[in-house]
Amino acid sequence: MIVPELIPASVALVGSWVAVYTDLRWRIIPNKLNFSMIVFGVFFYLFLGLNKWNFITAISGALGAVTCFAIGYLLWLSGGWAGGDVKLFTAFGALLFGFKMPVGNPIYPMPLTILFNSIIAIAPVLMVYSLVRRAQGQSVLYDQVKITELKEGMIPAETIYEKDGKIGRCGSWFSLKKGWDRIYTNPKRASGLTRYQVRALKKLVQARKISNHIRIKRGLPFAPALGAGVFIAVFYGDVYWQLVHWLFGYI
Repeated sequence: MIVPELIPASVALVGSWVAVYTDLRWRIIPNKLNFSMIVFGVFFYLFLGLNKWNFITAISGALGAVTCFAIGYLLWLSGGWAGGDVKLFTAFGALLFGFKMPVGNPIYPMPLTILFNSIIAIAPVLMVYSLVRRAQGQSVLYDQVKITELKEGMIPAETIYEKDGKIGRCGSWFSLKKGWDRIYTNPKRASGLTRYQVRALKKLVQARKISNHIRIKRGLPFAPALGAGVFIAVFYGDVYWQLVHWLFGYI
């Protein structure tokens, strides 16, 4: 007999494998994949809840999607995630919010389990990567490139704006408009620079209004980490919660 909750879990596992492949090969997670998983998760739990006359089950897919989107959106605002990562995380929330793990069911919701598992799984890789980048004298989060070599789709790590005829720069955390006349780069724009922005920036360099350099976010494919987090959650459970129990003797 098939446990109903194993169906969305299987969809999440298959979807994570597809997302890992596309993210590593083309640095993109297809919207069709993300949105189809979100819709499937929301309606699966809706119909399951109606069949069981269980309100919590009926809304668990939608609740998981909203919770994961909120967490993912905050990570996107911080510059750590791309839009595809947020949508993939939202899809996992819709599919797995009501999933019961084999080991270590914590007091926090399933989305945090996936996130914590992902961080623990990718931490050793990030540590080695950070050490290598530091040894090379480079930033972990961004590269500095020439504006004359910019390409459409690159995501800036700083805001370049114009006010009262003068060009200024500021960090990505301050990319909201503050009475500026024009914004040339917006780090919050997930799709990156447009061709018109690239052209305008190159003209500014030619006119010697700005120096020929800009910080570009060094995006890391996070789908493999999320996929690992889902795999661990489905087949094992919450690693972080188990570590807390082990360290503080709560078992």
